[in-house]
Amino acid sequence: MTASMSAAAAARADWRAIAICLFITIAAFQFGFDSSYYSGILVMEPFIKAYGHYDSATGDYILSSSIQSLTTSIINVGELVGAVSSYLVDDRIGRRGGLFVSSTFVVLGVIFQVSADKLALLIVGRLLLGYAVGLISCLVPLYVADCAPARFRGALVSLYQFDVGLGLLLGVIVDNATKNRNDSGAYRIPMAVQLVFPVILVPGLILFAPESPRWLLKKGKTEQARAALRRLHGNRPDVIESEILYISGTIEEERRAEGSWRELLHWHQDGRKAYLGMALQAWQQASGINFITSYGIVFFSAIGMTNSFLIQMGLYLVPMPAVWLNQYCVERFGRRPMLLLSCVLVAIVLLIVGGAGTASHKTMTLDRLIVAMVYIYMIVYNLSLGPAVWVVTSEIAAGPNRSKLMATSTGVNWFCSWMVTFTFPYLFDSDAANLSARVGFIYGSLMVAATVWIFFLLPETSGRTLEEIQILFKNGVSARSFKSYDVPGVPGDPVLEEKKEAHATEVEEV
Repeated sequence: MTASMSAAAAARADWRAIAICLFITIAAFQFGFDSSYYSGILVMEPFIKAYGHYDSATGDYILSSSIQSLTTSIINVGELVGAVSSYLVDDRIGRRGGLFVSSTFVVLGVIFQVSADKLALLIVGRLLLGYAVGLISCLVPLYVADCAPARFRGALVSLYQFDVGLGLLLGVIVDNATKNRNDSGAYRIPMAVQLVFPVILVPGLILFAPESPRWLLKKGKTEQARAALRRLHGNRPDVIESEILYISGTIEEERRAEGSWRELLHWHQDGRKAYLGMALQAWQQASGINFITSYGIVFFSAIGMTNSFLIQMGLYLVPMPAVWLNQYCVERFGRRPMLLLSCVLVAIVLLIVGGAGTASHKTMTLDRLIVAMVYIYMIVYNLSLGPAVWVVTSEIAAGPNRSKLMATSTGVNWFCSWMVTFTFPYLFDSDAANLSARVGFIYGSLMVAATVWIFFLLPETSGRTLEEIQILFKNGVSARSFKSYDVPGVPGDPVLEEKKEAHATEVEEV
């Protein structure tokens, strides 16, 4: 009861910072919405007529595999460029400044897509929008982590991921509302809805959301950092000065241990971390998750489901409890066991889907089995493989090259995401390889390989501080010995440690 009251009191004291962080996660809706709405418009008749071609054999308009592949996957190219360049954007104009840039690109991307009467304009719009999403995917978590009260940081960063899921759901809901229109509004309205997000976000950035105090202090703008902290914490001089002291100390500590890109090319320490982070992100995408988020409605329609929009809505609702359960399981049972369990279950489900696709005579029972397996897939994927990969990647990226290691692993994630999105139509569609549900064999086999890789090469990082993880990599400890290895005391800068202790006490008393 006391702990509960203490948490409630802390929430009341820092309500401004919590409210601002909650507001900033509106950008995550953009991320999720953009990932899901396009799947719906690919099966809308007006869109197919606008960008497809007439097939005299069937007497109907069809959208070729190449058009599906290009227009769907081009956004991943923009996302890759946005994620990689976010390091430069953030360094030059800050987290808040970067969100202004992303909002500008959202508006430009939407205008190009809504007004497009040619394929080239649609592609340009998708590319611009992808760049915006790439910036958002890096800058919003950074902003929230910088500005959230320490006690609520984990919950607020997790809420960002939850809002991405709500954005996915919102995209399908809007598609479902417009799918029966016979004019271009069927697909142009979902495109235009994306303007709502910057229209809400930009005024808030101007009126009450400050720049990250950490970024301001890193740039030597102490007075502006104080003003930003007053926006976040109210007029509490003691708390503000404690934050200034603490953040400045951690920045100085990071500068003394500054790393370089070259260190990522040497296997001994940071090279091994870079390999593990990039490989783990690649395995996540090898599960084929993008064929569900980017082509789910196309997939369900192709196997004969008449209510594919409703199925896709349910597909985003069902796994939400699994996302929350993951937060408990990865701490209680560890990262490796949960990732191994998730990969094994995903592999089994995908192989069953592939097996169902080999049946010579299609029946409603088989179609329903495939739908059921895809639902189970989303649950077991979100139980660990989806969220836990980001947890492990961030923990492995310990040390002075942390931001560089995160940038490389995130870049690989977007690249592999593009690979899955680009190749899926060529594997699935009848005018290409015509594998249909048999694509499950490909992704299922990759998940078997991922299980073997995790078992032999991925270290267990749960229960370790970032400093301990850094020592384990420095000492070249094998993956299987990470959990049991005895790490000696990790000495820190006594002055900084004293500042950290004072800061923690100050915040706890408030």
